[in-house]
Amino acid sequence: MILANARLARLRGGIAAVEVGARGIESVARNASCTRLRAIVLTGLTPTEVIKRVFHIEPDSMSPFAMSLSQAYERRLLENGGTSLLTAYREKGRLAPNEVKISSVADHAPGSGVLARQRREQETQRLLDMKHSGNTLAPNLILKPRLPLELVGVTHAIELDYMVASDDEPFYRVGVIKSYADRGGKTDKADVRAACREAAVGTLALRQYLASRGADPGRAGDRIDMVLRAPGSFVPRLFASMRAESELASLMRALSVAPADLDEVEQLVPAGASFADPHVIDQIPNNYQSSCKEHCALWGRCRAQALAAGLPIVLGNAAAEQLAAAGSTTRALDLLDGRGRPPDNRAEAALAKELRAAGLLLDRIANGC
Repeated sequence: MILANARLARLRGGIAAVEVGARGIESVARNASCTRLRAIVLTGLTPTEVIKRVFHIEPDSMSPFAMSLSQAYERRLLENGGTSLLTAYREKGRLAPNEVKISSVADHAPGSGVLARQRREQETQRLLDMKHSGNTLAPNLILKPRLPLELVGVTHAIELDYMVASDDEPFYRVGVIKSYADRGGKTDKADVRAACREAAVGTLALRQYLASRGADPGRAGDRIDMVLRAPGSFVPRLFASMRAESELASLMRALSVAPADLDEVEQLVPAGASFADPHVIDQIPNNYQSSCKEHCALWGRCRAQALAAGLPIVLGNAAAEQLAAAGSTTRALDLLDGRGRPPDNRAEAALAKELRAAGLLLDRIANGC
């Protein structure tokens, strides 16, 4: 572990490690083909930290209103020993009237120092051991648990919103709190999937815990809980025991692709260089997508590189699919105008015909014909 930490420190080039957290690890699954994002996260950094410390740019941030709303909603659910969260479970019949055992790990060891974080991790392990051993005093709700999660042989710590289990359930499920308004079928499905994947990161940590105790990792299950809020209020709406099998699968798949270990990460960096050098970051392959702006502070730089390379994705997903045969916007313009070499194949010939027809239609519309 010490050797691995030393290697990671060299890769970071003097930049202090940050806790990427469940949300940072989840972001890797959103763009599993992005080597740049994956390498940064595995090294113990985040795109936001890289933008600030390497490129010296102030990153995009959540609006003050959205941030204050999110923080206030979470406080509302977890304050006073989590009574509001407990009430939501009791009203849904997910916890019996006598299942009221709550433990707040954050209250046990408040603070952001190293010792406080270590104490929270130890306390979480103790509470998990109680449930694992069948102790009837094991909490039904564990607030703000802190768990280790091993990735590429290096342990990262994650702090979750909460974990829950009735007295009769074999083990805990991970719960995630989001201040999104529950609008039924109109709730943004991408937000819901991201929240489920974030909780699934915690499920992976629970599986690793069980494996470390010689128990069946399957006891952690493949279900998660999510709490949204009623529109226009702070009233919680609980979605309990949601199946997250696909989110777990996508997360595990994303974490299994290259770079899958420290050796592969180090191979991305020239000898003697580190991620503290902006040129090193720029040279690591990326996979810019239209959705990158939603979760990655590096999206602007990646988009600029995609634009310079003439990648159709800068025009959006629909255009990227439509222009796939050309491979670049430059080639697409050549096909449209009939410049350069003729179509290389039938796919390019068909695209050229479509582009010219679309161009003629646009001319007629513009000229009022």
